[in-house]
Amino acid sequence: MAKKKTTTTPTTPTPVAATPVAAPVLAVVPAPAVSPAPLPKPSFRDLDPVEQGGRTARAGFDFQDHVAAGKCLDMLLGGGPTEVWCEAEDDIVLVWHIQSVEWFEFVQVKSSDLGQAWTVAELCRPGPSRNGTGPGKCILEKSLAHDRGQEPCRFRVVTCWQPDTILAALKTEIDNPARSPSSADIAAVATAITTSFAKKPTAHLPVSPNGNGIAFWAERTVWECRATTPDVRNENLLKLERVLDTAGQYLAPDQRQELYDRLFRRVQDASLACGRTEKPAKRLVVTELRTWLLGQAHAILHPTQAGTSTALENKLVAAGVDTTSVEVAKEQRRRYLRDARQAKYLSVDDRDFVEGEILARLHRLKTRLDAGELADDGLQFHSRCQQEIMALRDTLSCDPKPPEGTLYGCMYDVMNRCLHRLVRASA
Repeated sequence: MAKKKTTTTPTTPTPVAATPVAAPVLAVVPAPAVSPAPLPKPSFRDLDPVEQGGRTARAGFDFQDHVAAGKCLDMLLGGGPTEVWCEAEDDIVLVWHIQSVEWFEFVQVKSSDLGQAWTVAELCRPGPSRNGTGPGKCILEKSLAHDRGQEPCRFRVVTCWQPDTILAALKTEIDNPARSPSSADIAAVATAITTSFAKKPTAHLPVSPNGNGIAFWAERTVWECRATTPDVRNENLLKLERVLDTAGQYLAPDQRQELYDRLFRRVQDASLACGRTEKPAKRLVVTELRTWLLGQAHAILHPTQAGTSTALENKLVAAGVDTTSVEVAKEQRRRYLRDARQAKYLSVDDRDFVEGEILARLHRLKTRLDAGELADDGLQFHSRCQQEIMALRDTLSCDPKPPEGTLYGCMYDVMNRCLHRLVRASA
């Protein structure tokens, strides 16, 4: 049987596409970069604040405000700063004129009760961040961040607790001949801080916007240790006495306390002003502040013509007391002064004691009102003061106890002498 012949169809090969040859690329030589001329740095007077956190959290800031009030009194005593800024670029800013050059000193105030001396580790400990995520800046980083203007600057840290042995080198004022920026003690401070930052996970050293670092901060920082808030206040009262003595004015201790309360209130108002829209309100200037303070002292010393109740009437009206009650208060004051001259109900010694107790209690209430601890309006605070006076009467050892009208009359006489008021202090 013959085999069948099989015909095979030839396969046409698939053409392979030719790979295109790329055209040679001509290298573009960039034009030489021209560095723009550096822009002049703005003045600290024109810069907006780095932060304003303290402005919205004033509760518990008494220590800081008393420190600021003390710097204001240093300014009035001569040889101190020429301006004090409250909660502006930093907690406090001091403007100095040194050899015709304007210097800015940025002050961090820390009232924290550490329970131990301040150490380098505590100085470099990150604070809370603004957005609540990750670590924030430490005290040193916050200080260096303010080195960003055209004027020379320096720094100050004010704490309630003393610094440790290493940081104690910063307690000497910069202009003190005993302190040299190249001293071994200052170099030891910079070395200890650098070592502390090197141990952090990020291991980066802080540098200011002007390009200065840790050694610069150590050379230009003063560490000031203060005690408690009452201690700072008492020291300020002594400074105020020196200011008044220099000006040839004398105020009794209770009148001096009232004047200081007004200064403290003005510092608080400056702290609460907006750093972006109310810059002048945050800056207390030596010439204007001296004029204002001495004017306030004169008003306290000479509130009204002798024998009249004009000051009392003005204070009651400002508190919203009705006309009839104002007239009753004036009459009670008149009767108190008449009875005091005749020693009708109280001996001289008892009257001095009772007046002192009334003044002390009224001053305590007024201090609480100014500090924001009491939210009373004028009428409510007037009622609170009356209740306090009657509570005092029950504790007096006098026999017989003075009449209610006598105690009220004493209170109203204290008000007429500008030693008490029914509304918060105003700058």
